[in-house]
Amino acid sequence: MRCMLDRDEDMVITGTRHPFYCKYKAGVKKNGKILAMKLDMYSNGGNTLDLSASVLERALFQADNAYKIENVEFNGLVCKTNLPSNTAFRGFGGPQAGLFGENIINHIADSLNMDPIKVKITLSKFFHQFSVSEVFRLFLYSP
Repeated sequence: MRCMLDRDEDMVITGTRHPFYCKYKAGVKKNGKILAMKLDMYSNGGNTLDLSASVLERALFQADNAYKIENVEFNGLVCKTNLPSNTAFRGFGGPQAGLFGENIINHIADSLNMDPIKVKITLSKFFHQFSVSEVFRLFLYSP
C-alpha cells in the first residue's frame, strides 16, 4: 500500500511550527543599553516530544538575537498539551527567538521614548566589531 498526500493534506495532518510564549525582565540604562535580562520561553510541543526539545534549545541559543547583553538568564520549558505534536520546521526555533528579541528591543525603546533603531545600534554585536566604513565595505563588496 502506498499513500501520497497532496501538500495541503500533508500540512493539515503533520506537525507545524511550535507556538511559543515568552516572558522577560530587563535592567536597562537610559541610553537603551541592556545590563541584564531574564527570559522565560514556553514552547507548545503538542502531545509528543518529537523534536520540541531541540527546537527550544536552538531558540534559547538565539534568544539574544544580534544584540550584546552582558548578563543573561534564559530558561525554556516544552509544554505537553492536548494538541497535535509540533515538529521542527525550517528555522528550528530561530524565527521565534528573533521575533522575541526584536519585540523586546522595540518595547524597551518605546518605554524610554527612543528610536528603536538607535537602541538596536547601541546593542548590536555587529556594529561594535567594525567601524561604520568597514560595515559599508562589507555590504558593498561581499561576494
